[in-house]
Amino acid sequence: MHQTLRKVSIPLIMIGCWSFNAYADDTMQHAAKEFASAIQNPKELQNLIGDDGLIVIRNFVTGGWGKRGKDIRYSLRKRDVPLDGSFPVKGETPVVLSLLFAESRKKGLDAEFSTVQAKSNLCFFSKRSKKCSQFPTTNDAINSIAEAISDIKLGTISIVQLSSDEFLYTEAADVIGGLPVGNFAVFSMRQGRYRLVALLDLR
Repeated sequence: MHQTLRKVSIPLIMIGCWSFNAYADDTMQHAAKEFASAIQNPKELQNLIGDDGLIVIRNFVTGGWGKRGKDIRYSLRKRDVPLDGSFPVKGETPVVLSLLFAESRKKGLDAEFSTVQAKSNLCFFSKRSKKCSQFPTTNDAINSIAEAISDIKLGTISIVQLSSDEFLYTEAADVIGGLPVGNFAVFSMRQGRYRLVALLDLR
């Protein structure tokens, strides 16, 4: 009696049209730990930034622009990133790394992260994608974040894998009226390691 053998394949976890694997998880976790450490010790922050520099955004997505403060978007060279983790804003309160990620600052290398994968392939500033060769407009970035955090447990320290070479680090995220609020850091693969490419303070 002959048995028909069926070919069985064990797929990677598939999210939309891209795959997620344990190696990617390990490298994201390592980068996230480095970031949590840099929040405690801001002098380490420059080491996480690549040659593309860092984009810093503060946006009052829930309204009140002008009364609560002004929307800002800065593009900084790596060498111009302040060593104290405080980004000055003329006539406004600064964007302070340790205040954006207060829980991460408390825990540092002991921080634990909830890890999820975005439902579809999202990108912000990927060198491997022509459509993401430049960081998106602030509005497009906000829309992508809203999509990316749709499945996270709100209010936690979370990592969202956006694509095969980018992830989003978030703390105290929430959704109000369909708009994301909270604090976010975008990481993208550069020269074999994840680099911090943007910080977003959405209020």
